[in-house]
Amino acid sequence: MRKIISILLFFVLILSGCAKPAEKTSGSTLPKEPKTLQTLQDSILTIMAKIDLMPSINNAIETRNKLTEISFQKEKELASLSESRLPEADKLKTPEDIEKDKVKLSSHIINTCIYPSLLAEDIDDLNKLEKEPLKFKLEEYWLDINKDLVDIHKDWNSLQASMSEVSADPEYIKNFETNLNSLTDSIGQYNIFDSIVYSNNMTKYLSSFRQYFKTYTNNDIDNAKYSVRKAVLLCDMESYEEALTTITSISELLNSKADIYSKEKEKFAKLKYSIQALQKSIENKNLKLVQINAPIVISNLSEFMQKGTSEN
Repeated sequence: MRKIISILLFFVLILSGCAKPAEKTSGSTLPKEPKTLQTLQDSILTIMAKIDLMPSINNAIETRNKLTEISFQKEKELASLSESRLPEADKLKTPEDIEKDKVKLSSHIINTCIYPSLLAEDIDDLNKLEKEPLKFKLEEYWLDINKDLVDIHKDWNSLQASMSEVSADPEYIKNFETNLNSLTDSIGQYNIFDSIVYSNNMTKYLSSFRQYFKTYTNNDIDNAKYSVRKAVLLCDMESYEEALTTITSISELLNSKADIYSKEKEKFAKLKYSIQALQKSIENKNLKLVQINAPIVISNLSEFMQKGTSEN
């Protein structure tokens, strides 16, 4: 049922978002890109990672709780021994008590969908997630996600104010808001997969907004990253044919501008081969390989992210 609903979600929200490209203004007359746009982009990618990590966090907390319970039981047993028979080390901590303090999220990463691809973006706040001390309850993590969501709404409000001066396409704005509101609802329902889909859709429209500003970001590459993440999500739903179409479109875009990107031969070759590997893993319907190859493509795309390495 989840797969059917999610497939419909992709068709309704992604296909309906194919608004016609707005006419670009001359680069020399465009205002400088507001910092809020990149802040918003990083925040959305980070909240995607936090949401995708929820099963892993739950696994780590459950492991620590089991060790805590075992430790408590052993402490009761040891307390029943006479003081003379109780070893000095056991008076302090049981082995389980020591182990529970060592439980880290990084050792319990399970059932992630898009997290490895997000790590490839190399965002500071995102990179720190595995290193943070483990909280006591899963609810605390959802509370943090809701706080992040409030900040995303605030940053979106600021970005809207900046775009009021550049006549941004109302359709883009509407689609972004639709996905943001849907993300808010799905987070409220603790719906992990749909929340990730809505978040990724938002990155597509943020990239579209950049055309209204003087930016150093290559929008072709930004959109390609969105498409790679979309393909991973489609594979997770077993929609491999649509995922393959999505990745093929990236390859076709880059090939159509090969005269630009191939100027950096080694980087371009790495990117082409990584896309081919991802295509093959999708053709073989191997989700594990897809999740390994997708971050490599994103990492290679990042080498062309700045406008200095290519034209936009």
